[in-house]
Amino acid sequence: MSRMRRSKQPAARGRAARAALDRRLPWLVVLCLVTALGPGLDCPRLAESAQDPVRIAAIYAESGEASVGTAKQDFRGAALAVEAINASGGLLGRRVELVAFDNLSTPLGARHAALQAVEAGVSAVVGGPWSGMATAMAEVCQQARTPFVTSIATHPGVTRTGEWIFRVCYTDDQQGELLARFARFGLSAATAAVLVNVGSSYSQGLAETFSQAFTAAGGRIVCEQSFKSNDTDYSGELATVAAATPDVVFLPSYAMESGHIVRQAASMGITVPFLGGDGWGPTMIETGRGAVNGHFYTTHWHPDAPVAAGKDIAQAYLKAHGLALVQPDAILAYDAVMVLADAIRRAGSLDRNAIRGALEKTRDFPGGTGTITFDADRNPMGKEVSILRFENGRTIFFTSFR
Repeated sequence: MSRMRRSKQPAARGRAARAALDRRLPWLVVLCLVTALGPGLDCPRLAESAQDPVRIAAIYAESGEASVGTAKQDFRGAALAVEAINASGGLLGRRVELVAFDNLSTPLGARHAALQAVEAGVSAVVGGPWSGMATAMAEVCQQARTPFVTSIATHPGVTRTGEWIFRVCYTDDQQGELLARFARFGLSAATAAVLVNVGSSYSQGLAETFSQAFTAAGGRIVCEQSFKSNDTDYSGELATVAAATPDVVFLPSYAMESGHIVRQAASMGITVPFLGGDGWGPTMIETGRGAVNGHFYTTHWHPDAPVAAGKDIAQAYLKAHGLALVQPDAILAYDAVMVLADAIRRAGSLDRNAIRGALEKTRDFPGGTGTITFDADRNPMGKEVSILRFENGRTIFFTSFR
């Protein structure tokens, strides 16, 4: 999921904030999550010898805004992969340890966590979730020549940071184009309206890609309306949408505000399908209530998606934590660790450059979210995008596109 952020504070205040955060490290950034997350996690250790385990860092949101709804799922998915690797003999004759870091849900926290990971001597890093945080991690890892695989950051710019940066999820460009094709051919829509959050690069990027692809497929964008994240009344924008009588409405935003928008749209008599990207999710039901029924969105994985490996991982997660997965975060984190493990085995070495070279050559890796083959930009080629539909207050698997 993509969410790019820029700080608005003056430079002096920014330096003061960084200094304050430095003083709070490692108490805030470095976490020992063994008790909370289960086996496979250890605190960082700087010394390394031939007898030491293979250390992989996991940098996700244990606190802050990005942790809401999927707190611990990313860490647990990564830890579950490490447990499976160790159960099968480890890597290169060594046990694997996962070193967990909290990115504090901010790019600054993510940068500090990545620096701590590099200083801890890890062989590679996995992380996310939002693209602003992933980009901050990517910049550190690129400079430190440490392989970084982001599991759930969709902004195309993340992997453009450099040749040490990879991702296992699809990009906003991919999902925007596939949503346009789904609207045009799956729903037979000839016209579409677009609602854009002007304060979100995620929303703007998806809207642009969707509009271009929908038009190229023979559709017509009949109106585009903008809103802001802190808006509470969308009646003006929705009145314009209603007057344009579109066949579908594309709303590339996040779950909370999207729930409010579709609920207000229903109250105004707008009954055409709304479409959203991976920023939507089951939490929309809390704000949108019954108004979400009949609307569609994309996701990276669903329990009913036809990917056998994903079902197996979900079953292992249920057994380990007593919780059924409905969001893709844990599965994607599992895939990120396993793609790294596969590269390390093929490299036959813990040399970071060798690992990076093996990652670049990843072909047809059977991930839980689909087959992974990296393209020249180190993004997975041709991954299926699952389309979900809200029905009776829950999400159901509708179809998949690629």
